[in-house]
Amino acid sequence: MAVKWTKVAPYIENGFAAQGRVERASIVDAAYDDAADDDVVDTLDALGSRVFSSVEDARQFLASQGLLED
Repeated sequence: MAVKWTKVAPYIENGFAAQGRVERASIVDAAYDDAADDDVVDTLDALGSRVFSSVEDARQFLASQGLLED
């Protein structure tokens, strides 16, 4: 199910701020620690093993996979 960008953005932005890149593992761990909605965790998990050099790159990837609401 597609989720709003505003629900996943804080995790991606915080992960980028901490590491200078977007990596799934730390972001999903933070979402679990925060007891995020299952759809949010699933969306973040879709980042897979990819490493993104910007928040916008991660957003574009998730949108291209149909995981973000318009």
